[in-house]
Amino acid sequence: MTDVNFDKLKVIFIDWYLTLTSVTFLNKLKVENHALFKKFINVIFENNPEGWQYDWARGKLCKEDAAQKISQAGIMPYNNVLQTFADCCSHQTLDYPDTFEKIDKLRQTGVKVVLATDNWDVFTDYTVPSLQLNKHFDAILSSNQIGYLKRDEQKQSIPFFDEYLEENLISPQESLLIDDNALNTETCQKHNMHGIKVQSPKDTLNLLDMIINERISHG
Repeated sequence: MTDVNFDKLKVIFIDWYLTLTSVTFLNKLKVENHALFKKFINVIFENNPEGWQYDWARGKLCKEDAAQKISQAGIMPYNNVLQTFADCCSHQTLDYPDTFEKIDKLRQTGVKVVLATDNWDVFTDYTVPSLQLNKHFDAILSSNQIGYLKRDEQKQSIPFFDEYLEENLISPQESLLIDDNALNTETCQKHNMHGIKVQSPKDTLNLLDMIINERISHG
């Protein structure tokens, strides 16, 4: 962390799950019907030898495809699965109510703040509008729309970030990823981006406070 000159940054990418929130995308179902929630998790993650959740995250599958797979497992009718996706993902919450306030304050120091998430179309279709995330970030980068995960590499770059950096005339050295996944932060570091691994949303808020204070004190 100490080798990052926060004053020189032009963009800070921030992960979503376990970085800004610990609330799972099916949390509403988890609370209301834990047994049914476990069945969803089993089909998507635990009993999924094909690993199709990664194709879903890369945009090769859509929520309708996922609903079909869950429906075929006998858990719930297809239309009900889609409704469950919509209902749960529209009721996302953040761990700390002052999260957006800190992000807004960070943006006021002159750095772009971009949400960077490996996620599915249910996130961009329902969670983004329900939480009005576009109001609080300069951009939202989601793997399902980009076609790559943050860990996906090419020889000289990381496709997930390439287009945004090029369009905004920002070099990798002027960017930082804050993420709970060490694989993602280490991949960024391999390609001359800064990466800081956090342990929790609380850890993220403390880091944002530190960056804000440093940028203001040197402003």
